[in-house]
Amino acid sequence: MRTFVALCSAGLEGAVALEVKSKNLKIKYSSSGRVFFLADLEHVPMLNMFLKTADRIALLVTSAKVETFDELFYATFSADLRDVVERNARLVVKKVKVTNSKLSAKGAIASVVKKALVENLGGTDETGSTYEFIVVLKDDNLLLLLDTSGDSLSRRGYRLKTGKAPLRETIAASMVVLSRWKYDFPLHDPFCGSGTIPIEAALINVPNYRRTFISEKWTCISEIWKKEKKEAEKIALEVLESLKTGLCVHGSDIDCDLIKVAMENAKRAQAPVGFKCVDFRVLPIVNEKVYVISNLPYGQRLSDDVLKFIGDLRKKFPNGLFYLLHPSEEFEKYFGKATKKFRFQNSGIWTYMYMYY
Repeated sequence: MRTFVALCSAGLEGAVALEVKSKNLKIKYSSSGRVFFLADLEHVPMLNMFLKTADRIALLVTSAKVETFDELFYATFSADLRDVVERNARLVVKKVKVTNSKLSAKGAIASVVKKALVENLGGTDETGSTYEFIVVLKDDNLLLLLDTSGDSLSRRGYRLKTGKAPLRETIAASMVVLSRWKYDFPLHDPFCGSGTIPIEAALINVPNYRRTFISEKWTCISEIWKKEKKEAEKIALEVLESLKTGLCVHGSDIDCDLIKVAMENAKRAQAPVGFKCVDFRVLPIVNEKVYVISNLPYGQRLSDDVLKFIGDLRKKFPNGLFYLLHPSEEFEKYFGKATKKFRFQNSGIWTYMYMYY
């Protein structure tokens, strides 16, 4: 088996780990924004279509201590690539990220890595499929990654319009996964905006097979991709058919224009979600057990100080389990002490997920 890396928002590694484990794959370790695990190349299609919390899936090509360009070249040149990367592949150094390392010139780093990759393969005329590499240098430690996803996995394809501060799809899915919500229970987002959380919840077991991935054309797994995409489509249709009756996922928001956008997004996603334009303070009381999962208004979305009224949510859902995002460290003063809380990055803003269960 090989080492793969699931890249995600810093602080949400736990959600990715839960999904990876659910596929009976072994976690090696996690670091900020990265979950390292063991899998085979044949798992690449499944990982990209079924993992909802990762931003991308990459193969760890090599790791090494590098302090000079010669060491960088040798580490890349020595990597075992030929059973993955086809002859005459188009090689692209997609991204270089450097933190606290002796080598800091990103352009020079990319140039050295590209040269070493070409020589590793014995030359290439770049007429073949595209292979995109990510270079991470932190504290002089190199991680050379081969991206299997292409566009970020957060790009599901259904969200053509959003609100002022949309929640990334992978973060919304992470909230759902961390809540341990299952289809058997109702779920409500009272600040749903363009509908991302309810849509991601409704589709949490539906593979994202309708988009393209960069590794689909790789010679080593192209046939596996074709087979797995057909199987994923079959699974998606079966799950969606089973959800036509019985699924109780709802979203509401005070902004009626956003509710229209949410309804359009849900239609494109084929997600069975009910939306309603209503202020959360006048929602009817729901006495049954319900998961309330929401990204509360703040920053750009803040038109009213929601914390002054957030206690009303408990009155509306007296038996609710709450999973709420907000950046304020004072949140618990308004809503009560959380069962668990943790901090993560949401579009560059450090925010908290407050969990009440």
